[in-house]
Amino acid sequence: MATRLRSSLMVKISSMLFICKSFFQLYSQKVPRAGICARSKQPSEARSLLKVQVSVLGRGQACGVGKMGNFGRTWPVLAVVCLSVLGPGHAAAQELDAARAMDVYRAVDGWVRNWGVSQESVEGLPAIACASVTLRLDGQVIGRGQVVRDDADTQGIVLAARGAMAQGRAWVRAKSDLEPTDDEWAAIGSRVVLSVELVDRVVPMSASSLGLPGLGLSPGVHGLVMRLGDQAEVMTPDEMITLGLDVESSAYSMATVLSGDGGMALASIEELIGRGYWFGRCEPVWIAQGGAGLGGVFIDRGGRVIEGSSVGMRSVRDMGERIAGYLVAQRWPGSERFGMVGARDVVSGRATPEVASVYEQAISATALLRFAKMGKKPIHNQSREYALQILKDLGAVEPGEQLPWEDGIGSAACVIALSFLEEGELWALRASGDEDLLRLQERCLVTLAGLYSPIDGYSDSVPMPAWGLVSWALVRSESQYASRAVRSVFQDTTQGQLVGQMPFLGWAELGLAEGEKEVPAAGALEQMRSRMWAYQIKKSDLDWRDRDFAGAVVFTTGSNALPTSGNLRPIAMVSSMLGDERLTPGTIADGAMAAEIGRVASAMRFVDQLVMDERSGFVSRAPDRCIGGVRESLWEWKVSPAWSAIALLGAVEFERSIQEIGARPMPARQP
Repeated sequence: MATRLRSSLMVKISSMLFICKSFFQLYSQKVPRAGICARSKQPSEARSLLKVQVSVLGRGQACGVGKMGNFGRTWPVLAVVCLSVLGPGHAAAQELDAARAMDVYRAVDGWVRNWGVSQESVEGLPAIACASVTLRLDGQVIGRGQVVRDDADTQGIVLAARGAMAQGRAWVRAKSDLEPTDDEWAAIGSRVVLSVELVDRVVPMSASSLGLPGLGLSPGVHGLVMRLGDQAEVMTPDEMITLGLDVESSAYSMATVLSGDGGMALASIEELIGRGYWFGRCEPVWIAQGGAGLGGVFIDRGGRVIEGSSVGMRSVRDMGERIAGYLVAQRWPGSERFGMVGARDVVSGRATPEVASVYEQAISATALLRFAKMGKKPIHNQSREYALQILKDLGAVEPGEQLPWEDGIGSAACVIALSFLEEGELWALRASGDEDLLRLQERCLVTLAGLYSPIDGYSDSVPMPAWGLVSWALVRSESQYASRAVRSVFQDTTQGQLVGQMPFLGWAELGLAEGEKEVPAAGALEQMRSRMWAYQIKKSDLDWRDRDFAGAVVFTTGSNALPTSGNLRPIAMVSSMLGDERLTPGTIADGAMAAEIGRVASAMRFVDQLVMDERSGFVSRAPDRCIGGVRESLWEWKVSPAWSAIALLGAVEFERSIQEIGARPMPARQP
């Protein structure tokens, strides 16, 4: 659940402060005017209500209420009096905990299935200050009702639900030739996927927080409320995900709606404040169905938070199977031999580009071939077959399609993928006269040979971040210049940039050192790993709402930096280093080894957090093509074959390392 529970004492005190300041403002006739807006994504007529702008974050976060006179010396006494008169239970009734939030969700669920609100079910529900109800059918939003209240009450959720159902009915009627019968309405209602976001308080935002990147809000967790005059707008995490907006883009969209002036999209936040816009943040309790017919579950940042205690070899193996399933599902749907589609927008389900790049396809084939050797389940067999088909399709160039061997980076990735075919398997393919595969191998090797020379170094066509990939391809193809290429990258790359060459450079180094007593670049790799752990985020470092970032690495001291899928590269490498006794000595009985396994497992927890799971399926129009894919970040809803392949390679390396550690002989006990 995204909303942190407050202590009852603080809630009671805060509620009484609202009452005290309300009395004072009424007495001094300095009451700011604000409104209530219940809408179905269109501003409606608003009626003016009293609004007292008080922040529980302290005076620095609160809006001014005029000259207070001697009130500052008397409000503690008034607060005590109010507590005595109203009783301690008054404020506590306003709290929105998990159980009461679920009560609201169940009530709304009943209304949606019957396309109407039962007033009996409203009684006893907690007060809501802000609410959003979203209805989806087959992944498409058919209705969204939202409400912002100046004073929390039980009618806000009713208005939001009615707004969503009104839109939903209008959408269904627009798609139907005839008015649906009662039975048809009931059948449609049973298929609707419900998402409910509930807020018991909106916190005013200070000018200092509005000046931070992303307005200082946690993406995918916080919602944004804006007021102008007597109208209000809210943009919740569900809506931001659906529209593909970040917090700042949402602010400008809302400002335009509130003013009706398109020029507000060009104004700065400071200018909006000067024009009278008021900003507030909210942290909704979000409950949604993963799909039609499923029960509601609590949602965090659009999905679920994976607990660190659940991460182990079995969970990582399961994660690998889900990622492999996603990659297999990216098969090109047409009759053309295009291999696989590109990255997908989760919400729309569309792939852009329609055909994945040569590099993406080849690195996906590599990951699937490596994964296929880890088991004998159907998904392992499917992975091997599809990987082979990808490589064959790359060799069969369709009319108008780019020649894969004209792409240097793609050629290097193809050479790597082909090197993981079994020797007997490759010989059999050659013997069968598989022209497509032979053509791909021969021509990509020719291209690879021109990407590095011992005199000129790497070709200008190879950007520096790809040096590690090319060096790994040279090692896998047993090039005579492989060792020089690898050494040159280590020599020409600073320690700070080394992490960007992972995992490919590290795998190239381990490939060269296979069977040797030492790894020549062990010092550089160990230093990189130490730097990673120095910047690894611990759960204790995070606010509760951001606990899903635990285990990730941020290679900066900046307070606004957030970890992304860029973590996958070094995490895959340290997963390999874990099982190499030259780099990580010891057995499972050693305390140092146990600590290292814990650090890598924590990093793998973050990798799994990036994987889209079934709980997030409600946001997508094509969940079967997106579930198991790796997102670019926790707040971005785009799954990529390339990042998914790196994550799968990391999962394979983690499992292999744990198996190798377990096979090491335990030290003999001392008598």
